[in-house]
This record gives sequence, C-alpha cells and structure tokens, in this order.
Amino acid sequence: MADNQNGAHTGVDSTDAGTYSSSQQIFLKGGTAKEMESKFKHCFSYKMDYPEMGLCIIVNNKNFHPNTRMGMRNGTDLDALKLQHTFKSLGYKVQVCNDLRCSEIFELLRKVSEDDHSKRSSFVCALLSHGEDGLLYGVDDSMPIKRLTSLFRGDRCKTLVGKPKLFFIQACRGTELDSGVETDSGSESQEETHRIPVEADFLYAYSTVPGYYSWRNTITRLNG
Repeated sequence: MADNQNGAHTGVDSTDAGTYSSSQQIFLKGGTAKEMESKFKHCFSYKMDYPEMGLCIIVNNKNFHPNTRMGMRNGTDLDALKLQHTFKSLGYKVQVCNDLRCSEIFELLRKVSEDDHSKRSSFVCALLSHGEDGLLYGVDDSMPIKRLTSLFRGDRCKTLVGKPKLFFIQACRGTELDSGVETDSGSESQEETHRIPVEADFLYAYSTVPGYYSWRNTITRLNG
C-alpha cells in the first residue's frame, strides 16, 4: 500500500477534506506566492476567447396534458423572451423550444451534448416548467433533472470539459410557501494536463430553494 500522508494515499486518486491546506504548502515550496499565483492562474479562470460563446437552449413549457394535473404557466413566455434577448446580447446562439414532452426534452439535450462544442466557450440551458424537488415536468410527465444535466458530464460531453455549463431552472421544488420578511437593508496552460471531476464546471441556478413553490410575474411586460 502506498504511504499515507495527511489522510490521503499517495500514488492513487483520493479525496480528503483535510488535504487542501497541505497541498497549498507543497505548492508554495516551489516558489514565492506571487510565482505560484502566476503559475496556477489558468486554474482559476475560464478561457472565453473561443470563436463562439456557445449555445443557449431554452425549454419553455406552458401548456400541460390533463393527466399531469398541472395548470397553465401564465407568464412563462415573458421569461423565455427575456432570456432569449439576454443571451443573444451576450453572443450566444439561442434556441427556444416550447411545450416539450419528457422524451423530447431528453432527446433535444442528448443531441446537443453530442454536438461538437470545441469552438465554443460555454453552454447554457434554461428549463422553464412545473417541477418538484429534483424533478422537472415535461408537458406529459415528470423526470429527474439529474437525467438531463448528466448528459453534459465530462465523460459524456468531452468538448465541454473544462468549460462552464450553466443551468437555469425556473420550476417549483416543493409545495411550501415562502411568505418573505421585511428588511431595511439596501445592500445588494497548454503545457500541463489536469484531471478534474466529471461533474466539474457546472453551475445550477434555481428560482427557489428546496421544498418551496417558485413564482412567476404574470403582469410585468417587456418594454420595446
């Protein structure tokens, strides 16, 4: 068996919550803090100068089959339109898909995950639908969100490895109501190879916390 240092076996892949500080000490032995910052700077930022920003897929589900017992999601078209305008302005190629069944959502994202993203800086997906904690509704049924996002893991979508994969999920995550609280606060390297987790570089942005309803504004309209 390899020697054990600070709870981690050398020579094999391992994880240990206590190894971060020791790793920093080892790195610092190779030079000054400034030299180390320069050497590892590429590890803490994304390369965003690819020829394309990337794809932005927006799934906008408004009308649901009666068997789901889910009501119409009034206001969702406005959300989809604002997202479309926002990501187009950022340089993304945007595709909006309305009222998709579970199988259609999966097939859409499966094809996108198998696309060649080598000339793209990132990937964005917005899922606007009904939901429960861990689940998203197609217009016909529900499915695990994990089944969709896992299509873009590093071992499945290799041309997005090391690139940001952003998922925006506008959906309920339960049935509790958040009544809110009043506040008076006004504050608002090419030469090296690295091995990273297959689910690295994912960002999930939910419209609510686990267990709670998600709200849509059905009145406000987009100007212009």
